[in-house]
Amino acid sequence: MANTAKLNRNFISQELQKEFIKNKVLNNYFRLRILAIVLLCLDFIFLFTDYTNYQEGLWYSTPGYVWLFYSHITLGLVMILITILYWSTNLQTVKDVKPFHNLYEIFFALFCLFMCAVISGWIDQRIHGQLTVYVIGCFLVAVFFNLSPKLSFGAYFLSYVVVVAGIQYYQPDSLIKNGHYVNTLLLLFVSWLLSITLNNSRVQDFLHQNYLERLVKDRTKELEEINQKLLREVGDRKQIESKIYRLASIVESTEDGIIGMALDGKITDWNRGAECIYGYSEKEVLGDSIRKLFPPDRQYELDGILLTISQGRSVSHYETTRLRKDGQIVNVYLTVSPIKNHLEQTIGASTIVKDVTAQKKIEKEMSRMDQMNLVGEMAASIGHEVRNPMTTVRGFLQLLGDGRNLDKYTDYIPLMISEIDRANQIITEFLAISRTKVTEVAVHNLNDIINSILPLVQVDAIRTDKSVTTELELIPDLRLDDKEMRQMILNLARNGLEAMNQGGLLKIKTHTLNNEVILSIEDQGMGIKTEIIDKLGTPFFTTKESGTGLGLAVCYGIAARHKALITIQTGPTGSTFFVKFKVLTNCTTGATQ
Repeated sequence: MANTAKLNRNFISQELQKEFIKNKVLNNYFRLRILAIVLLCLDFIFLFTDYTNYQEGLWYSTPGYVWLFYSHITLGLVMILITILYWSTNLQTVKDVKPFHNLYEIFFALFCLFMCAVISGWIDQRIHGQLTVYVIGCFLVAVFFNLSPKLSFGAYFLSYVVVVAGIQYYQPDSLIKNGHYVNTLLLLFVSWLLSITLNNSRVQDFLHQNYLERLVKDRTKELEEINQKLLREVGDRKQIESKIYRLASIVESTEDGIIGMALDGKITDWNRGAECIYGYSEKEVLGDSIRKLFPPDRQYELDGILLTISQGRSVSHYETTRLRKDGQIVNVYLTVSPIKNHLEQTIGASTIVKDVTAQKKIEKEMSRMDQMNLVGEMAASIGHEVRNPMTTVRGFLQLLGDGRNLDKYTDYIPLMISEIDRANQIITEFLAISRTKVTEVAVHNLNDIINSILPLVQVDAIRTDKSVTTELELIPDLRLDDKEMRQMILNLARNGLEAMNQGGLLKIKTHTLNNEVILSIEDQGMGIKTEIIDKLGTPFFTTKESGTGLGLAVCYGIAARHKALITIQTGPTGSTFFVKFKVLTNCTTGATQ
């Protein structure tokens, strides 16, 4: 039994031990409170008996009765104290139990046990030699008080010492004395065994109750988690259903056609947009092959699309034509995406169709109108620009036609030649911006081209009391037409020089950024007005008094043929023209139209 108690104590963790003590105190609190009142009432009966013994003269014949009276007085006083302690506090729950409440029970048990030991060993041996009170006290402590095995053993052992000392001192009969020694030892063992058994039973009951409570809490917590999970799943399902309804509404109301098909090309879904584009109702096409929407010259496209979809890839922004129910051809943009199941397996395809037939007609008409407007503007500009030098030449030719005093007109001949050269230059630059010009490209380094024409730019700068600097970083080679590059750089550099006053500085730089080679030409002029920036590069638009308006147009044309982009950054302190070239991984010599 001692091993069992030890195992139980080891089994209960420190936290559980504290909880067990609190539960033990709470459960036994009301019982001990009643026991204190019962013992107090019994003590009054004992005192009445003592008074009877006094009337009968037993106090004089047997002095033990006097000590019995004193023990009853002591018992009564202590019971009054214990009753006050128990009834002055009110424990409702385990949380109300404090450590000193446990001390009440220990003090109560020790007092009862030692009081019984004193009465039986020191007083009753002088009266009748019985151990009845000690027997009652041992069983009372074992049954009513929940002492731990160690504490109960210590209490019983000390009480045994007390009662044996009294027997040894006050019991004159040696046979009775020896019998009491054996009886008290046997009583001690039985009482302590009973105390351990009851304590272990209470421990097991507590552990079982605690296990059940924890089990109920765990199951309750699991049920709450399951409930929360179910609520989340229900909420998620409602959101998914709501989203599906919204998407279905969007799919049905959109003007674009949305078509679902299986991997064999059979139509599985068909919205109102598709019905408007193709003219077929949903009942007419469901289950049929989508091939019926392909014109005869586009039948090959379906096999390629189905092959791409079966590989899990999409077809985006595919421009083609399709066949309506009435036989008309429509221009469409297609986006075809694979449909996958939960195993990421492709089970079909969805097609978004946008009808661009009307848009194509508008774009074609706008392009034709733009071409007509451009032709008219160019014709008017060329006629105006060429007419001026031709008028000058005609006037001088009329003077020469008179045939008199020709010598005085010889000074005008260089003027006529310059005017004819001006007209020729206008025509040459006009041809330079033509899209039919052939660009001969080869692998060149932009820094080498800049260094080759730098002396020409510096001569122009020195002539107008200005300066030029270069900052050329290491850049990769590009596929360029070196002649056109020289012309573009010269035009941009001369424009920058003309925009500056005397003492100005022109900077020519090159560097790489984000897989681009960037040429920048920066001047220190007055900047470009915001309202005319969008017009720069327009043929015959110029802000110079003697300009033709074709220089920047030529530069924009050269940049376009090299797939480069010209951007402008301007301000009160000057302007910078940036020319950005894409870096190509493979540079091979060739010509592009």
